[in-house]
Amino acid sequence: YFISPEGSGFRIDSIGTISTAAAFDFESEARSFLLVIKVVDPGGLFTAGNLKVFLINVNNKDPILTCRRINITLDEEIPIGKSIGVCQATDEDNLGDVTFELDPWNVYFLVDKECGTVVTATRLDVERAGFASVQSFSIKACDNGQRCAAIPVTIYVRGFNDNAPFCDQYLIRYTVKEVIRKGTVVAKLLCHDLDEPPDMIRYAPSSGPVGSGQLFEQVPNANNFIQVARELDYEDPEMVAAGHIYEMMISVFDDLHPSHTVTVTIIVELASANDFSPEFEAAHYSFSVLETSGAFYKVGRVMAIDEDQPPNCVTYKITKGDIEAIQRFWIHPLSGMIELTTQPDYESVRQYNLTVEAVDCDRFHPRTAMTMVTIDIEDENDEAPVCIPSLYKAIIFDNVVAGTNINGFKLNCQDRDSQDFEMRFEMVSGNENHHFGFDPTRGSNTPNLIVKNPFNFDPRVELQRQYHLVVHVIDDNLRYRRSTKPQTGTAIIDIYVTRANIPTPPTTSSEHRNGLTIVYIAINTYKSSDWYIPFIFTLMAIFFVGLVSWVCFLLWKYGNIMECCQKVTKEVSTPRRKRKKKLEVLTETIVYETMFDGEAIDPVSGNVYEYNSRTGARKWK
Repeated sequence: YFISPEGSGFRIDSIGTISTAAAFDFESEARSFLLVIKVVDPGGLFTAGNLKVFLINVNNKDPILTCRRINITLDEEIPIGKSIGVCQATDEDNLGDVTFELDPWNVYFLVDKECGTVVTATRLDVERAGFASVQSFSIKACDNGQRCAAIPVTIYVRGFNDNAPFCDQYLIRYTVKEVIRKGTVVAKLLCHDLDEPPDMIRYAPSSGPVGSGQLFEQVPNANNFIQVARELDYEDPEMVAAGHIYEMMISVFDDLHPSHTVTVTIIVELASANDFSPEFEAAHYSFSVLETSGAFYKVGRVMAIDEDQPPNCVTYKITKGDIEAIQRFWIHPLSGMIELTTQPDYESVRQYNLTVEAVDCDRFHPRTAMTMVTIDIEDENDEAPVCIPSLYKAIIFDNVVAGTNINGFKLNCQDRDSQDFEMRFEMVSGNENHHFGFDPTRGSNTPNLIVKNPFNFDPRVELQRQYHLVVHVIDDNLRYRRSTKPQTGTAIIDIYVTRANIPTPPTTSSEHRNGLTIVYIAINTYKSSDWYIPFIFTLMAIFFVGLVSWVCFLLWKYGNIMECCQKVTKEVSTPRRKRKKKLEVLTETIVYETMFDGEAIDPVSGNVYEYNSRTGARKWK
């Protein structure tokens, strides 16, 4: 066996097996071969044939990966999604697309699978807890057969000044009594910066008496310390004129480019030593108030003196003595003026004993003083009389004799701020013709209601029967003085006057004629609204007549009723003897709806009823 061309990279052995004699590369060499196979026998005869061989592409090479930057330095807080690098990959096998990925996966960065662009995935904050300023990972490019190429990448994240400084205290208060020596540190500012690396913090006076030539200054080489530049004395006239509270502000800022600033306020107070307790001008105060005085009425003023500085710096309060559920008194905390909050009541409480406390202005160790205040409530006529009952009703006859006490009734009136004899009674309305009065009209709280003038209904002189009496009870019946503000109470009395003798109206009327008597009877038994009663009786009558007719028909049909009927006919047809004519009485009954034209009062029950003067019919009203 022979194979040609020579050097084609194939060989054939003595039994015809064709094998490769060299390595082949699909990407760089020929991808098909045409071989001629010749077979020769020992006699020299031969034959030849063509054999075409094709190479098949296989995934036998890794992708080739290139990146522009493998060591990258970034600032924190760059925008999310910003591109920080681009990688490219090729694959000689060309059997499919190449994809990109990060190994290991990183929370802050990601790579586009198709384009190989590396971008930021989340916020980069160097100051965040657990954040590593150096991020290391590999960018891998892999083909479909998972043959990969990788390039290690290191990213350095550097911080910048993006956080303002913060301090442990933003308000520092320093208080000392009487004297502050020169060089005394009154404030220590402790401030910090979260930036990485930390920025240098600077302190500068912003406002107030701090700085060169002022009362306070910064300690050299320690600007966060504030000290007294010269001695401060509470009683120094210059200090008194300037006040004893000093307020200053210190600006705290970090690097100048850019700069973040916060402000710390320092308050230094020079207080006096509380050597004296307040003292009231009087150990006991007495005031009086009219019980008609209203809210905000000024009762009186208490005054306490304190010799400490500032002089007479005292506040007041009522600690006890305002015994009612609703407090009646209030004291102004600065002036000591006692005022009413509500109107007092002499009849409830006539005297108050208040305890007033004065407290000086020392906030830490205040001193106090106590005084007693007696407030007397003066009585005034501010309550009207009250009568029991306030409404009374009675029925009397018109024949009552003048001077008679009506049903034994008497008013019972009470006044909390007046004596019983200080009342008088007036009927201001309803007492027509002055039929009624009180006995007595003044000097008593239980007067009797009497009839002063008799009634006269017979000649129709008086037509009014019902009296609505309005009684005023006035507490101005004083013996030794004149009332300036009398109070008036009211009572109502309703009296109905009825006739003692009412003529009984006739119940019947008759007319007599010769041979004929006509009697008129009026019976109030039917009303037009009771139509259903005759209707029912009519139906019953029709039914009864029908039933009787039916029974008669049955007897006539089935019994010996024919003979009985003939005998009755003969008896009726036989003439009778004439009898003496007798007087017949004809009664005519007329039923009509009664009209009531009069009213009267039943003397037993006292109820009003109506009556018909012609028929005598009556009914309750």
